[in-house]
Amino acid sequence: MSLFYADLIGLEGDEVVQYVPSAGEKLEDMTDQLRKRMMKKRKVKTLSFAITNDVCIEVNTYALIRPTAPGTITWLDSISNLPLKTERSFICNDTGALLQAPQERFQLYNDKVVKFSVRELSDVKRVSSHHLRLLGFKPLDCLKDYHNLSPSTFIYPSDEQIFGSTRVFVALHSSMLRLGRFALAFYGTPTRPRLVALVAQEEVISSSGQDEPPGMHMIYLPYSDDVRYPEEVHLTSGDAPRATDEQIKKASNLLRRIDLKHFSVSHFANPGLQKHYGILEALALGEDEMPDIKDETLPDEEGLARPGVVKAIEEFKAAVFGENYDQEEAEAAAAKGGASKKRKAIADAASQKSAAYDWADLADNGKLKDMTVMDLKTYLTAHGLAVSGKKDAIISRILTHLGK
Repeated sequence: MSLFYADLIGLEGDEVVQYVPSAGEKLEDMTDQLRKRMMKKRKVKTLSFAITNDVCIEVNTYALIRPTAPGTITWLDSISNLPLKTERSFICNDTGALLQAPQERFQLYNDKVVKFSVRELSDVKRVSSHHLRLLGFKPLDCLKDYHNLSPSTFIYPSDEQIFGSTRVFVALHSSMLRLGRFALAFYGTPTRPRLVALVAQEEVISSSGQDEPPGMHMIYLPYSDDVRYPEEVHLTSGDAPRATDEQIKKASNLLRRIDLKHFSVSHFANPGLQKHYGILEALALGEDEMPDIKDETLPDEEGLARPGVVKAIEEFKAAVFGENYDQEEAEAAAAKGGASKKRKAIADAASQKSAAYDWADLADNGKLKDMTVMDLKTYLTAHGLAVSGKKDAIISRILTHLGK
């Protein structure tokens, strides 16, 4: 670096010599910083956080990770191509005149009409006077991985409406980190009230700047029916197949061949979104042809066709299935075996249901005609007879099989 630029940016002595290698080492850090600056976080909404009955602070919520979706549909005028504004009007059914919006609602209760004003109905739907209400604290060990069913929301204090919110939030945040606790709170939305867990996050700073901001993650806790317990399957050591050392070696070799070096989800674009953006761009520019979008999420056929990868795949298949393995024959046999198992299961179920009836007695007393078609078909299915035809044909087939 020349002395002119060194003096311009304020470097002295050995700093001039160290500046160039430092910039070269941090090239990847500069790329990461650029990506972070492009993804600027904007607040979703502002919430009131009631810590006690007398203490309430203000926090902003941010959506850190959310799936990107196409934009919402905007209706345009067919002539002027301008955005349309949707309005709702009440029209009299008898005269067709425009009416004002009703100021009252009603509900039938015990054959009586109970009237509600719009304000009263809004108060009924309001579960809590605050958006967030602190209920207590629990150790972090009580928060399990399966409690996090949906993306969390990041909350950060704000002093725009309630002054001093940041000071109270920092005190609560530092105490939770020091004691290893998370806060249990009630999130009172009118549509779906639920319990949430507030987990404090400590600030992480590196040489490139701030990696993780200080704040809290609001994790939406599941309802009781959201947590499902899998059925336990008890297998003996002989029933569970185990891979041999040779099979494990071939599988490891195959994985090394098809491993994606330095994989990152940011290297692959969403093909659905890219097609959507391409169509919008073509419409905006008045182009007749839509651009061809390359789907980078599809398997790399050229890479899988390399001799080393093909050899590793064949060696793995030979180690697992044997030298004389034919994939087409195996698939056909599996499909045939699955169909036969399904037919056997249906026949077994029909046999159990058919055994509950005394068919000979029903035939002698003429009560077969009183049974439903589905019950009659269980006898035919259990004995491998045809189930087609109307009810009279089915009864005749049963009587013939019984020798009546």
